[in-house]
Amino acid sequence: MSEAENVQIQGEATQTADSVAEPEVQTEVEAQEPATEQVTQADAAESAPPPEQPKQATDEKGFDAFMAQLGDIPEEANEQLMESIDSKTFENMPDSAKGVLKHLIARQNKEYQGRVAAFEKQKESMTDRETKLRDEARNLIRSRAQLNKVLLDPKFQEFMKSADVPEEELDDPFSEKGMQQRIQKGVANAFKEFHDPIRQAAEKAQRQQAYQEFIDNNPKMKDAGFKKEVRQMMQIRRESGSPVSLEDAYNLVDRERMIVVQKQAEEKERTARAKSARRVARATMSAKADSGDPVPKWVTKDGYKGVRGNMARVLYLKDNPKALQKLREQQRSKR
Repeated sequence: MSEAENVQIQGEATQTADSVAEPEVQTEVEAQEPATEQVTQADAAESAPPPEQPKQATDEKGFDAFMAQLGDIPEEANEQLMESIDSKTFENMPDSAKGVLKHLIARQNKEYQGRVAAFEKQKESMTDRETKLRDEARNLIRSRAQLNKVLLDPKFQEFMKSADVPEEELDDPFSEKGMQQRIQKGVANAFKEFHDPIRQAAEKAQRQQAYQEFIDNNPKMKDAGFKKEVRQMMQIRRESGSPVSLEDAYNLVDRERMIVVQKQAEEKERTARAKSARRVARATMSAKADSGDPVPKWVTKDGYKGVRGNMARVLYLKDNPKALQKLREQQRSKR
């Protein structure tokens, strides 16, 4: 390569380097100017006053507004504070505040009465529903009991006996009578499978009906405690090998309760007589004490007006004319 070509190549390289270096310097200067502008904006943002926050609107009215102004309500009332409240507590209260409290209390009372009325209505509806369900249950039990009576009809029971006839007692299966017997036995067996669950349910319903009728005729059985004692009596007697009927258990429990009540009445009467006797004895002792010395024993023992002995006795009689008069009457009666 010639020397002229080397010079030309170096000159182009120098121009290329200068053209590349100049944009880098320009970029560094331009980068500093926006930074200065950002710092200025940040300082201005710090020195500017904060924007006003919009006020939160309160929509509470009536009782809610009153409760909002009171603040947090304690879970339990302070007993000392409640006991210290009297008529003077409200003397300095403004009439306007008293009026507000009156109307707030009136509104709360009205709402409370409304809730009570709604509860009573719901309770009445539930009572009617319970009565209806009880009547439906009684009708179902009565219907099943009537069905059991039908199933226990003698003709029907005679027909059901054909299901238990052994095969060897039947006539020739190829004869008309034998075929009829086997058909009747098959029908009886099929009906027996259908009949047994119905019969068991009907017998149970009949027992329930008898039990319900007994409760209706004996109001004491509606008492949970009395009913429990009757059941315990039946269980105890059944476990001991001497079972009793519901009616007998009822009479036994009723008799035991009557004995307990009678004993309580006798004990109460005995206590009253003893108390009266003690009262009479105290009155008698008081009367005997009144017939004794009219001067109390403490006069001579502890002293009276700073003196003791007979002098204290004399001073006491002097200050108590009635005691002195009683002493003179005693002295006259002894002569």
